[in-house]
Amino acid sequence: MKKFNKSILYLLLAGFTLAGCDSLLDVDSERVVFKDQYDFNNANDTVYSMSAILSKVQKLANGYVLLGELRGDLMDVTSTSSAALMEINNFDISATNPYVNPPKDYYAIINNCNYVIHNIDTAIVKGGIKVMQKEYVAAKGIRAWTYMQLALNYGKAIYYDKPVLSVADAEAVQKQPALTIEELAPLLIADLAPWKDAELPNFGTIYSLQTSQCFFPVRFLLGDLYLWSGQYENAANEYHDLMLKGRKLIYPFRTMFAVAGTTRKVFTGELTYENVHWYWTLTANSPETMTYLASTNQYGRKFELDSLCYYHHVGPSSVAVNGWNSQVYHSQGPKDTLAVDTVSDLRAFGSLSQGRRLLNSVSKVPFTTEHYIYKYTLLNPLDSTKNEEKRVILYRNSLLYLRYAEAVNRLGKPNLAFAVLKYGLTSSNILKYVPLSERGATLPNYMDFPDNVFDFVSGITNVRITNTAIRSRGCGDTNLDATYVIPVLGSNQDSVLYVEDKIEQELRLETAFEGNRFHDLMRIAIRRGDNAYLADKVAAKHGNSPAIKGKLMDRANWYLK
Repeated sequence: MKKFNKSILYLLLAGFTLAGCDSLLDVDSERVVFKDQYDFNNANDTVYSMSAILSKVQKLANGYVLLGELRGDLMDVTSTSSAALMEINNFDISATNPYVNPPKDYYAIINNCNYVIHNIDTAIVKGGIKVMQKEYVAAKGIRAWTYMQLALNYGKAIYYDKPVLSVADAEAVQKQPALTIEELAPLLIADLAPWKDAELPNFGTIYSLQTSQCFFPVRFLLGDLYLWSGQYENAANEYHDLMLKGRKLIYPFRTMFAVAGTTRKVFTGELTYENVHWYWTLTANSPETMTYLASTNQYGRKFELDSLCYYHHVGPSSVAVNGWNSQVYHSQGPKDTLAVDTVSDLRAFGSLSQGRRLLNSVSKVPFTTEHYIYKYTLLNPLDSTKNEEKRVILYRNSLLYLRYAEAVNRLGKPNLAFAVLKYGLTSSNILKYVPLSERGATLPNYMDFPDNVFDFVSGITNVRITNTAIRSRGCGDTNLDATYVIPVLGSNQDSVLYVEDKIEQELRLETAFEGNRFHDLMRIAIRRGDNAYLADKVAAKHGNSPAIKGKLMDRANWYLK
């Protein structure tokens, strides 16, 4: 507990950073405010307070991705990796590792959130609007997400919901026990549940940064907390309601082969520009982006992921590359000129490249012998100005649907979960592909999906569109692929485990390098009571190293010391 104590005492020295609208992303502001100086007398005060909190959240960006991916099986070190990156990759992390946020960074965010939550008067009404409620809810969401990251990375976290403003406050907090994620979940759920339908702030744009996407949808947080604590029906309901009430769907953007008469694997030739359509779903301006960590060059916050990827200090593992190249692309659609099955999942494009740029018909770049992670090479373009914004995406629609699939599968409904991967969530698909034994006489709330989901504006034409399958993004007409099925197994539980493996595979193919991987493997391994589930997959990246597997068979080594 020594680290936790030091972290909390640090908060007394840190104070509360205060930034104005013009420096929302300024992490180096020297202006501070203490209890007797800051009374939240008007709506502008809440804007300044959220600026302070967001400036601290930015500090977590590098560590969020590197801890989530280098400790997993998809991101790997290279011959040019620093000692600090090697430490993370080998689970031998020193106290001075610059990419690992110490507990004090998380507690600084939590304490600032506590201060805002404790002091905002949500009853103030102007023009019929509770002008401070949005920031109040946003602070609760940021606090919950930060507590989750702290507990998942360090194993435990001390929960307190009042600001530490004195030595006496710090001493009282230090006497509290540290809690695991399972113990934290009920506290965070109770705190968030009343606000699941509340609006979040929108301070407009800074450069092209949408400030509304700097905050966490409460229903997504609740779903994740329920998922970690094994409350699968509650998780499914929260994810479902976010999909419908939040107008979140899987848009029919997909990658396609477009050269007739050829059969080839990824990276053996050029593909047309159509093949980067799926990559658009990964951009901050995509309708599928929900939450990101953001900064700009102007204020000195160093998001280093672009440089680390561009200069090949980190790269994709052979496990990641082989994962995409071993999939089957099933082509029978009218836009595809190939009428044969072709080996490869085209989501590899936009995820990794051979060379520093994505290869397509617009920007032709010679192949190199090494694979690069493409998702971050354009995080901070080489020709950027000091005002270039940078974003690390945390929540997007595909992750929402895969988490939903994970929850309903564990409810004993593997066919419903598999429909997310192969067919897409619509009422027609549920009635056609989900047996009555899973649907029941009356559809539960979490199975209620319309066919034509939302109006989507394309140019000047309103188009009714339907949810599409996650897997079709990179593997073509998966609904027609007779090889991608749940086989006949001995029991429903066997089917649940089989589909869970398929969901894990889709998490790998769809969300690689985005910071989720290690915790995804943790969650499934804990659920199954099988440490080898995680240990074997990570050891495979290390050439099936007995030393790495042995280390990870001890769950204590999953957490930072």
